[in-house]
Amino acid sequence: MIKKQTKPAVGYVRMSTDQQQDSPTRQRKDIEGLAERLGYRIVRWYQDHGLTGVESSKRKDFQKLMTDAQSGSFDAVLLSEQSRMSREDVFDAMVHWKQLRDAGVRILTCQRGELDFSNLGGVITAIVDQYGAREESMRLADRVISGKRLAISRGQKQGGPPFGYDRRILDETGKEVRRVGTLEKFRLPVQWTSQLIPSSDVKAVEAVQRMFHEALDGSGCGAIARQLNREGFRTLFGKRFNSSSVRRIISNPVYAGDIVSGRRRRGRFRSFFQDGEARCTGAHEGLVSREVYDRTQRILAQKRPSPKSSTPGKYLLTGLLYLPDGRRLQGCTMSHADRLDSRRYYSLSSHSFEEFPEESDRPTFHADTIEAGVLTKLREFLADRKTRAAIKHEISRRSKRAAKSLTQIEARLDAIKIKIERGTENLALADPADIPGISKLLSQWREEERALYEKHRQANVVESPSPEALRVLEHLDVLLTRIGDADREKLSTALSSTIKRITLRRERRVQSHYRITLWDGVIELRGGLGIDEVIPLTDNDIPTPGRWREVANFIRERGDVVYFKEVCEHLGLKGSCVSRSLAQAVLSGKVRNLGHHKGWIAV
Repeated sequence: MIKKQTKPAVGYVRMSTDQQQDSPTRQRKDIEGLAERLGYRIVRWYQDHGLTGVESSKRKDFQKLMTDAQSGSFDAVLLSEQSRMSREDVFDAMVHWKQLRDAGVRILTCQRGELDFSNLGGVITAIVDQYGAREESMRLADRVISGKRLAISRGQKQGGPPFGYDRRILDETGKEVRRVGTLEKFRLPVQWTSQLIPSSDVKAVEAVQRMFHEALDGSGCGAIARQLNREGFRTLFGKRFNSSSVRRIISNPVYAGDIVSGRRRRGRFRSFFQDGEARCTGAHEGLVSREVYDRTQRILAQKRPSPKSSTPGKYLLTGLLYLPDGRRLQGCTMSHADRLDSRRYYSLSSHSFEEFPEESDRPTFHADTIEAGVLTKLREFLADRKTRAAIKHEISRRSKRAAKSLTQIEARLDAIKIKIERGTENLALADPADIPGISKLLSQWREEERALYEKHRQANVVESPSPEALRVLEHLDVLLTRIGDADREKLSTALSSTIKRITLRRERRVQSHYRITLWDGVIELRGGLGIDEVIPLTDNDIPTPGRWREVANFIRERGDVVYFKEVCEHLGLKGSCVSRSLAQAVLSGKVRNLGHHKGWIAV
């Protein structure tokens, strides 16, 4: 008997892989039949295609379904079978079941009917089915790994061809049928096989071979990437190379003719890694000889740094430095061939280099210079008496407010605890008719108690910046003079608690064949400090390195006209270098040329 379709419901369809072409259509047909039999009207469909059921967080439509369920716009979720909703662990699936039950939404399947959580039998049935769905995923993972391991042993590369290779498609007799390019999609018929062959893209093959040979010549991955980018080479997807992409290629044994899988742990249930890597040596023609590949791996192993634990406070301005376009600078360490030590810098991440490939768009700051500049500016700012008074007032105000808030919450907690104790005693002595009312009242009080405990916890977390952070800033001048002995971790925390962001602006000046770069910016303090919230930074606060700056400082310190010979003697350099430095100093606006043979003077 077909019921009148009046009750609103939604249908959920999920298929795990693109190969299940009939799955969505079959599921929809089954769900529509279920809705017709039970009198439901499908008001909306949710579909996740090509996604596994073991990770609900990655299924967008499923997440949308769970959110929409809270609105009360439908009464039920219809599924072809329980595993379509989830193949997760039983406890993870229970979370979804509870959310739908609390929202008043029923779960109905074509296979089992309704998931009934109102009785023990229904709960056990749902748990058993969920456990079975999970076990099936694990068995499927075992079968997939076994099949892939067999294919690799036969010399068949899993997945698409890597950069620099095409696929040669062979039918069941071993005859070549066609050649498939790197980005071309082609699904192998049953019994057909494929084999890697050097790509028809000669430039891609040349790029791979260049990487290996330049690595043998001693070039680093970053230097190789920059050289390839300058010469117009691009990655598989048309992007610029970086050090990571170069390292991935020259460390991949596929370019020596081997197919290897399982070098890293992957997979939610099973992976090659657990039973040892799968390898087929000499599976196809390599783009480089085995000798070249092995020598490259030895060089990479020598260059690979040993893992080091992070040092808290190593970069005081971590997460605070930005460019005007929103790009954030991060701390990094660079070593140089002519120095035994390494230096700290703030620079862009390697990913930003792909968007801004020009060399000039890679701003790099000496960490010591920028940190000293910012701290010095803060010390000067905080040296003002009014600023110090405002900070002390803010410390006192926040401490009093936090203490007052805690006292009020604790008083309310004591009162509610007394109510709960008395209510519990009354419940034991109450008439049966009064028990529901008392129980409801107790439930409300316990809910209020939980809310007060949460408020108490939040009140203990003092708003940022905390009084402790403000006290550190209050004595920043002392910390700065003893920066080597200061606790850098605490200082870094204090800075991040009080500084919202530091924006650095760059100005390039070019005249003839001379050019310089000047920097300025602003320090934005967090609101509610009781002091001005913006501190300007000038080029003098964060100076960029350069001989011309030494010249400008020398002329300024003299306070009088300085002649060419005097600058040469001061720097101990020849005339051509001094001429360039003087021209750059004039370009900066810090020095003025008085004319031919008339000298220079500070502005």
